[in-house]
Amino acid sequence: MESKTAAAANEQPRVIGALGAFALVAGSMIGIGIFLSPPIVAAHVDSVGLFLALWAFGGVTALAGAVACAELGTMMPWAGGDYVIQNEAFGPSVAFASGWILFGAIFSGSIAVMTVGVCTYQLPVLLGTDLSVEMFSLPWSHAVTRAEFAALLLVPALTILNTLGAQPSVRTQSVLTIAPIAAMLVLAAAAIARGRVGLPLPDASPVAISVTRQGLATAYMAVYFAYSGWINVIYVAGEVAEPQRNIPRALISGTICITVLYLLLCFGFLRVLGIEGLLGVGEAGTAIAGILAGEPGRLTATVLIASALLASINATVMGGARVAYAMGERGAGWPILGTINSRTGVPNRALWAQAVISCGLILSGRFEQLYSLVSLTMLITGSLTVASLFVLRARKPDADRPYRATAYPLLPGIYLVSSGVAVAVMLEAALSGKSGAWYPLVGLFAFALLWGSHSARRWMGPGS
Repeated sequence: MESKTAAAANEQPRVIGALGAFALVAGSMIGIGIFLSPPIVAAHVDSVGLFLALWAFGGVTALAGAVACAELGTMMPWAGGDYVIQNEAFGPSVAFASGWILFGAIFSGSIAVMTVGVCTYQLPVLLGTDLSVEMFSLPWSHAVTRAEFAALLLVPALTILNTLGAQPSVRTQSVLTIAPIAAMLVLAAAAIARGRVGLPLPDASPVAISVTRQGLATAYMAVYFAYSGWINVIYVAGEVAEPQRNIPRALISGTICITVLYLLLCFGFLRVLGIEGLLGVGEAGTAIAGILAGEPGRLTATVLIASALLASINATVMGGARVAYAMGERGAGWPILGTINSRTGVPNRALWAQAVISCGLILSGRFEQLYSLVSLTMLITGSLTVASLFVLRARKPDADRPYRATAYPLLPGIYLVSSGVAVAVMLEAALSGKSGAWYPLVGLFAFALLWGSHSARRWMGPGS
């Protein structure tokens, strides 16, 4: 593999241990998705068995991707994740397109969406004040609310934390991850126990829902995105201690842990609310906590969700900057981003560039549309990374593989088939003719344009 990248990776201190790596995986996965998605799934299924089967299959799919990336991450334990892996498997043009979509849209857009989300929904409850009030207007954009202004402060605050070094970031990540996991386990146990002492069992009478192919696809997509984030540790692989051991352990144990947690929570939701009850709540976590413990329970659930979201945002800040760093270091991005701070060993310039883009998206008021634009491309980018496993197994059969993907090719194949179905469903929806349905095609076009422009420059030569 490329010595320049290996050398750069060796300059970064490997300070992320087993717990930190686990927290990056688990903390990236947990979030508000497990509370928002169950009502969506319940609206499209007609039985408890099908509801739980979709959540179980979502966990299997995530694990399938995790074992593939565990092998790839130990082969290339450097910063950059998808970009570095796809560069080896498919060449610099595909990697260039994926890298810029990841850094410029997916990571920066995710940071904008999540920071505004936590400041819009959780922060007002915790502060006991209304943050929807408009503060000032921008001539080129919309009126900025207090919640968006708070998000503009949160992004640089988390960026400053990350510039202090990987260790402070990962320690914070561990706290923000372990506490919500423990609290969610308590919530699930309480819900399951409450269901056993007098509340009617869920699905006691038939639910008047007609299961359709499109409905199942919608339900599965909600599950699919609730499990997303397990890949994040490979973006910081250059800073993981003993990567041959800790990367596979983090990916596999983190994914299994969150899968079990999600299944327990979903069973708890069903025990208390049933399929019918889930249909009537917008966000299941706060609803269940309120039933079990009244207003203190609702407040506790709000803290829990806020902590989980902060963990996911922090992991996203770490991961996106490493993609930009890897691209800058290899000459596929701005060279100034491909440097690390000599004292802390982290890519400070890439971190601040990402913060500027994220804050710009918040001020534009278009971050949610951007997330919609790249949703399809995000699926394709992840699929290309898992497909890299098959390409490199064929092209470099004798390469050093400290970990070999469990149940290869079955498990990685399940991921690709699952993602293929998801892509087909999103394409069908995008071509349906409904208002705004075509947005994801714009992200796909941008990916193709980046790939084509880079390929053309390479074909014409360095002087072009």
